[in-house]
This record gives sequence, C-alpha cells and structure tokens, in this order.
Amino acid sequence: TVMHRIARIIPLPYSCATLRGHKLRSEIPYRRTASCPSWKMPHVHRIALTGGPCGGKSSALAEIKKTLKEKGVDVYLVPEVPTVIMQGGGVYPGPDGGDKLVAFETAIIQLQLQMEQSFVTIAKASGKPSLVICDRGLLDIAAYLPRDAWLEIVKANNLTEEGMLQQYDGVLHLVTSADGAEKFYKYGHVKDDSGSDVYRAETPEMARELDTKVAGCWSAHPTIGKIANLDDGFQGKLDRATAFVMEVLSVDPTSPA
Repeated sequence: TVMHRIARIIPLPYSCATLRGHKLRSEIPYRRTASCPSWKMPHVHRIALTGGPCGGKSSALAEIKKTLKEKGVDVYLVPEVPTVIMQGGGVYPGPDGGDKLVAFETAIIQLQLQMEQSFVTIAKASGKPSLVICDRGLLDIAAYLPRDAWLEIVKANNLTEEGMLQQYDGVLHLVTSADGAEKFYKYGHVKDDSGSDVYRAETPEMARELDTKVAGCWSAHPTIGKIANLDDGFQGKLDRATAFVMEVLSVDPTSPA
C-alpha cells in the first residue's frame, strides 16, 4: 500500500502502542528502517508561540519567517490544533464536561504531539537548519481548564508538565494588545492582522485575564520571551519578537528530535 511504501522511507516516531499511551517523543526510541536514507541531521529548533488574543501572532510569524529566510533558516508552522479540531466539527464540551472533556483534550494532545513530530521529521529531512513554530503549544491547553481537570487529563495521558515543557527550546509570548495598546484591541466579528475574518469573543478585560493565565502555564520554562506593548510601537514589538527567536536559535536545540 501507499502507507507501507511511506513507512519504508520515513522514520516512524510512534508505534500504535505508544500512541495509545500518549507518550512524549523524549520517551520513545527513534526508529529507522534499513532502507531509510541516512539523513544529515541539521539543527531543528522548536518554539511555542503563545499569548493572549490580538497579540500580533500573524504579523510576528511573517516577520520571523522573512528574517530567517534571509539567513538560510527554513521556518515551519504547526497550526493551532484546537482550531483544526473545531473547524472539523469538534465541539468543546466545556470545563464541566467530565469524560467528554477528557476525551476532547486528549484528542488535542495526541494531534499536537503528532503534528509537531511530523513537522520536525520533515524539517530534519531537508538537511537545512530549521525552526518549527507551534501556534500554541501543549501547555496552552491548561489556560482553558480548571486546574484539577487539567491535572486529571495530564495523568490520563501519562504525561508530566515538566516533560511537556521540554518539548520546546523557547516560548514566545506576545502580550495581548488589550494590555498596553487597548485602542488597537478588536473583538466581535473582526479581521485579524493578516486580514482574515475572525470572531473574537473576549472583551479587553477577558483578554488580559486570559493572557495572564497563559503566561502562568508556561512560567516554569527556562527560556521565555514575553513581548509586551511598549513605546516603540507595533513594529518595535515585531522586532523584539524576532530578536528573541534569533537568540533561541543561537543556542543548540534541547528539545527532543
């Protein structure tokens, strides 16, 4: 079959058993079939892109990609997994969803892990230095759940918060414009900074609260770039975000490959 032919070419990071156990890549031996080519192993860094709503993620991604392309670094973007799920018909069961909530968030965790691994595998195969940017990472899920529910989901998936933090070489937190640049904050039916139609339900107060929650979820990571809204304006914010990424890339990656 086509899938069997692909399996002979691409190293498979997961077996069916490990997928059912929801283990992190750092816990899984990297397998390579005999017929798989011996790739050059370039540096592949991974950054979680997070923050509150209307923080400028789309513009920052464009700026980072442009800068890194000029320096010969390939950039890959792992799309926001909850959005992928919900655009496909998945319905968030709410914080009191019980077993449905555990199943929903488990599905997000599984897909997040697999998508990140797939992009890293493709990046490594390129033979070029690469950056994989995750549009929200594993720890972002915790900001949308009661603490007890989050810990239950982590335990049910045989994960630890420490292990999830180790998935990323850095965390880029773009502070919501509702904190420090409120006149630029847009909610309701609006266009984001890339021109796409979006519906943003959070009021400025809710956006600031969510931004704080998200920051708390990632606070134990050793390499965080919290990009606030300062007097240097939006371009200055993008420049500071790009500078943080360059700083992360200047150090050998520590995230599992």
